[in-house]
Amino acid sequence: MIMVSWFGAKAYADFYGWRLPTEIEWEKAARGTDTRAYPWGDEIELNQANFYYSRDPFEKSFGKQGSTTPVGFYNGKKYNGYQTKKGMSPYGLHDMAGNVWQWTGDDYPDVHYRYMRGGSKVGYEHNLRVWSRNSAGPDFYAI
Repeated sequence: MIMVSWFGAKAYADFYGWRLPTEIEWEKAARGTDTRAYPWGDEIELNQANFYYSRDPFEKSFGKQGSTTPVGFYNGKKYNGYQTKKGMSPYGLHDMAGNVWQWTGDDYPDVHYRYMRGGSKVGYEHNLRVWSRNSAGPDFYAI
């Protein structure tokens, strides 16, 4: 889902009896139990996640910045001549790095901001590391 605020993401989860993951839960889901920098290991290649100038087919269609890719696009398969590398976490989760920032459920005392993890299609490689975070007001929404 894109273009959703923290309030919207929380309401969606609440509606189904779910909850947003804490930052610690999110990081473990992305990293596993070791110290890897990215969900798949310590290095990143252009065809492993959707980030700024990763040269995927969606960038070629929409210009340099591109668009979001379908969930699980970076799975080791070839699409119209574009070979992807597996980009999933040790737990088999896709898109834990790149594509869109993901809201976490932490609501820290005396902090107005909420935190996002995972990087996005407009971020650089360093923004996709599992320990990277971003913050925004809970009413913010973007890709």
